[in-house]
Amino acid sequence: MTTHRYEHWGKYTMDMKNDDALEARETDSQLTLTVENIGGIAAADVALTDGVTLLSGRNASNKSSLLRSLAGVLGGPLPPLKSDADEGRVSMTRDGATYHVELGRDGTDAVVRSADRYTTADDLCELFVALTETNPIRRAVLADDDLYEYLMRPVDTDEIEAEIRRLSDEKQSLDDRLAELDSMANRLPGLRTRQNTLREQLDDVEAELREKRDAIETLEAEADDDSETEALREKRSERNELRQRLSSQEAAIEELQSELASVTDRLDDTDGDEPEADLADIEAELEDLHQQKQRLTSTINALSPIVEMNSQILDESADIPSAMTSDDIVAELDPASQSITCWTCGSTVERAEIAEQVEAVSGIVREKRTEREAITDRIQTLSERKRDLEQRQESREELRARREDLADEIERREEMLETLDADRRTLETEIEDLQRAIDDTSEDDDRLATYYDAVSDLEYERGQLANDLESVESEIADVEAALAERDDIEAKREAVASELRTQRDRIDELEQDLVGTFNETMQQVLETLGYDSIERIWLERRSSGDRVTAETAFEIHVVRATEDGTAYDDTVDSLSKSEREVIGLIVALAGYLVHDVAEEVPFIVVDAVEMFDAERIHGLMQYFGESADYVVTSVLPEERAQLDGRYDTISTQSFVADS
Repeated sequence: MTTHRYEHWGKYTMDMKNDDALEARETDSQLTLTVENIGGIAAADVALTDGVTLLSGRNASNKSSLLRSLAGVLGGPLPPLKSDADEGRVSMTRDGATYHVELGRDGTDAVVRSADRYTTADDLCELFVALTETNPIRRAVLADDDLYEYLMRPVDTDEIEAEIRRLSDEKQSLDDRLAELDSMANRLPGLRTRQNTLREQLDDVEAELREKRDAIETLEAEADDDSETEALREKRSERNELRQRLSSQEAAIEELQSELASVTDRLDDTDGDEPEADLADIEAELEDLHQQKQRLTSTINALSPIVEMNSQILDESADIPSAMTSDDIVAELDPASQSITCWTCGSTVERAEIAEQVEAVSGIVREKRTEREAITDRIQTLSERKRDLEQRQESREELRARREDLADEIERREEMLETLDADRRTLETEIEDLQRAIDDTSEDDDRLATYYDAVSDLEYERGQLANDLESVESEIADVEAALAERDDIEAKREAVASELRTQRDRIDELEQDLVGTFNETMQQVLETLGYDSIERIWLERRSSGDRVTAETAFEIHVVRATEDGTAYDDTVDSLSKSEREVIGLIVALAGYLVHDVAEEVPFIVVDAVEMFDAERIHGLMQYFGESADYVVTSVLPEERAQLDGRYDTISTQSFVADS
């Protein structure tokens, strides 16, 4: 995810009319939105151009229904189905592509029949695009709740932590390899000394061999052919060959026994593990957790439309007729006492009662979502544990199989060694017999036999030295080849270490970006919107605990100024609703910018801004218009009249609403 700090905001003159920009936009390609049987709308077909668009209409004229429809087809919370309809649809066409959401009923519940929405990034849409009255960030600011969970929700911290673990393992592996190369480099001088010594010893043995063979040739040329002497020579040659084979088998057995000891030690290290039993427990728990998550999801899906529908009823029932009785006047003074027809049972109930029930059900939905998130985290943890146990079980099985193969191979070679040793003993006996058979030997014969023995021993020694030299030279070649890779390994290690630092700093940078962007933008908005009594509103990033267990929170601070200019700290709950709503909108805008939401969804939908006057709406829209290609907000006719000419406008009078 790319992050950036929103570098600069231009300051705008409140009464500026950008007629040239409006005229230029009229030539741009339009976006069309079609709504059928959604909220209080029977049918609506509107066109949007890029930039800021005002949706104008009085209370209860279905402004919220249209904005929720737009947010829903973009990928945000689904809009409510019209109470007297069995199906509804929202479709949007942009740049030749069409997106849609079709709703239907399953008993009394609204369900999605078909959907191809603008994006699947529902978190981004819910938090930073659909800035309606039910937006989680706006609600959190009004309640003075912590904002960290909402602002950081799009960040997949589990994925980042997994990447950190992977990079740490890779770095450790590279560090181990470099340490191994250091050890090889330290051994290299000793190996080269050993190589030179073996070469000198081999040269000495070969020189002595040539001397003894020359002596044998001289004696054999002087002596008559002796079959017993020839047989003795052949037996001694066979003995030398057997010695070589015995030496090779002994070396091979030694290597196999060393590997067998290593495999046995690795198996012994895991003797206390019982992955099979653990796996069975984990699989059983995972199955239970998936069922729990499915039940929670069903509950959330069942309750969410109820909350949305009742919220829509509360939003759209605020219009008071021009001709009122005394009871109506009391209801206007106390909106909570207004009566509304319940869409589920048809009875008449007060707004306050519905609002209370909506809040209760909303609390249940939030609680169920929290439970579902906890279960999802547990499922992920157990799934990773399961994969680890499966890998360990597979590794143990491979080690057991290798141990059996090694034991079989050692047994086979030991049997071969016994056979070769028996053959050697037989040859020794035959050589002794032949030696005794030569009864009347001359002095030359004695010397010849002595030379034969010496040659036999020297040939054996030469074979041993040649094998040792070959082994040392092979090891030197391997070390030199490995050391030739050091530069590449060091470069790779530095790249991995750099990426590891980047990943470890990634969350910190995102948090700092969010704080910096909000603080910079909030200060300019306060000046632009003319909140003179507020000196500053700023967001503080607070952490507790160490780097591993750290918990971070975002805390809003308010600084007010007295008439004589003295600054003092205040609290969020002391602010007016208008001031808190501004904070909520700018917090959401900061998230929109830092998470680069415009690259995924170049829309912002703003509802419930009736607490602002026309000039402050204009000031806010200037900022939002700089952030997204399309910004749509609702206004009352009075504000529309004051903003006439500054933005494109759509009237709710074009909607076909409830009769």
